[in-house]
Amino acid sequence: MRIGSTFLGLLFVTLVWSVPVFSSGRSTPEPNAVVNNAILKLDREVLKDTESSALMGDLIEKEFGTQEDELKWGLEQKLGWGGMTALALIQASTGKSFAEMVQDGARRDFWAYAENAGMSGDKMARSLDDFSRRVERERNTRIFDKLRASRRVHPIPDLGNGFGLFQEALDFRHIDIQQPTKIHDVPGELAKGGK
Repeated sequence: MRIGSTFLGLLFVTLVWSVPVFSSGRSTPEPNAVVNNAILKLDREVLKDTESSALMGDLIEKEFGTQEDELKWGLEQKLGWGGMTALALIQASTGKSFAEMVQDGARRDFWAYAENAGMSGDKMARSLDDFSRRVERERNTRIFDKLRASRRVHPIPDLGNGFGLFQEALDFRHIDIQQPTKIHDVPGELAKGGK
């Protein structure tokens, strides 16, 4: 009896001690790493497709309300599209221009700059990650639309219920036997009233 209660006590203590260990073992990426990965992903996205820069500029203008002259200034300064996206996100919250943010050192660490400007770094990380997924979806949609447009698909007539008969006719047409396989030459009466 005493061994059973000791065993249950040890099991309970083990469970109590293991819960914090397992919960702390879950590794969630740091928001700074998520921001940097999203920026790199957006920079690589433009390299995959020649038309991606126009798409990226369009999406940044729509998503964050960035002016076209800000994007032109960023291109002249050789900013990557990922960096311009991060600047556009910060600009949507703070109202500062790209030039002011770059002068203040935003390019060195976007996440720290956003935190110092009063933004939530976690929200910035989620926004950039969501935006990179949206860009990827838009690129894939454009690719599939081009594939659909390049193929010519001829509509098949609707055969309705007669399709089965049509298919059987096609199948029987391929039977190449021209003569019967069995001939019955037995004299006598036919079965069941035949003559």
